[in-house]
Amino acid sequence: MKRLMIVLVALIGTTSCSVLEPKPDTSRYFLLRATADPAAGAALDDLILGLGPVTLPDYLDRNEMLDVVGPYELKYSAQNRWVEPLGVQVRRTLADNLGTMLRPDAVLDYPWFTTDGVSLQVEVAFDAIRLDDAGAWVGSAEWVLRDPASGRALERSDFVIQLGQDAVPPEQVASGMSTELERLSAEISAAVRRHAR
Repeated sequence: MKRLMIVLVALIGTTSCSVLEPKPDTSRYFLLRATADPAAGAALDDLILGLGPVTLPDYLDRNEMLDVVGPYELKYSAQNRWVEPLGVQVRRTLADNLGTMLRPDAVLDYPWFTTDGVSLQVEVAFDAIRLDDAGAWVGSAEWVLRDPASGRALERSDFVIQLGQDAVPPEQVASGMSTELERLSAEISAAVRRHAR
């Protein structure tokens, strides 16, 4: 009986050590990058551009990267993460791209004060990411360019986001989103130039 107890205590000691050992952190962190080049047009240095609200569906606006498993199934990655919530990165990337393309006096994040002198306002609402019938990751966004003084919509458009086909690796999601945000920024920049006073 005494020997059995010693063996049991030894077994418990060795198994508890392996269970309590620290596990290596295998997390990977991804970020969006502003990739725009300065546009050929003149700098709009007398323009103050208001950016926002910029909205994403709640289930996208988080740190965990999302994997689209099928038409009706989504899965959050236990390993792949955004360095900060996706909405924060999207807003910053749009602001950086628009600043580079338009070179305005300022790009102000929503909300701002009426005394800030915002000349034009850009609102962007992102929709869900999904798999289409061909297995491609697609999404959409609607943007509206407004006169902030009257609230009147000067121009609006729907924008289609394409991130790749079938199983899209996380680095391709990050680079693909960065590229699509540059395309969206170029479309918005063209509208801003059409309506800038």
